[in-house]
Amino acid sequence: MAVIRSPVFCASCCEGRGNGAGRGSRETGGAAVMFEKINYVWRLIGTGIAFACFSLGGALMTLFVFPPIALLTKDDETRIRRVRRVIYHAFRFFVFMLRIGGIIDSRFHGAEKLSQLRGALIVANHPALLDTVFLMSRMPDVQCIVKHELWDNPYLGGVMRAAGYIRNDGDAMSMMTQCEKALAKGQNILIFPEGTRSVPGQPIRFQRGFANIATHFETPIQLVTILCDPPTLAKGSPWYAIPPRQSRFDISFDELLDMSGYLRHEPRSIKVRRLTRELEQYYIGKLCHE
Repeated sequence: MAVIRSPVFCASCCEGRGNGAGRGSRETGGAAVMFEKINYVWRLIGTGIAFACFSLGGALMTLFVFPPIALLTKDDETRIRRVRRVIYHAFRFFVFMLRIGGIIDSRFHGAEKLSQLRGALIVANHPALLDTVFLMSRMPDVQCIVKHELWDNPYLGGVMRAAGYIRNDGDAMSMMTQCEKALAKGQNILIFPEGTRSVPGQPIRFQRGFANIATHFETPIQLVTILCDPPTLAKGSPWYAIPPRQSRFDISFDELLDMSGYLRHEPRSIKVRRLTRELEQYYIGKLCHE
């Protein structure tokens, strides 16, 4: 008859193995925490450097890049187009450095649609400070409606003027005239209907300026959705209030709306209100779904 021996356990050995496993777990957890702290400090320093370079870059281009372009280019339209291409390349490099530096990640979806887009409004929500930079890094010659405060900025004001952007200072007639000229040349116009950055946790509210342009000139609207997770550089948030992990921007170029037959028999005032409300609800639904 075979004898089945019961396994003999050494309490001290088991305790040693358990302590080793626990020690390894604690070491792994400690290393992860240390990595997170190092990553946070790196992103904080990188964000500060990025903003300093952004402002300084604007001033340097105004002083040393744009004047030679103006001197060597007699035609105003050609000069503005060349200035915008410089801005496009600068923004593209800036976005690239943010990404490879691990500061802020970004992904573009459907950007190939822009290659065939002419004389359209590009409408986007506005969750963060860098939204304009991300979008313009994919558009080498785009007109932009800019809030008037930037024109008086000591670092960026020269960029605004050299690029011939449209100043939004409350003069609706002047803005409409400039938009008409840009659209007639086949230029696309970038506009944020909110007028300013979104406030996290609050529903977005659209102003009617974009709807006035779209309904008056029957301009197609290219919808763009910008998602930022975790939120960063939102309205009221200082540059150094970075999230605990790297933010990622997802920029999606969605539907193209044909405005040629929009509420054809309705007064334009009704068209403007309806379009504003419809796109406001579209973005609220889109952002809530995402």
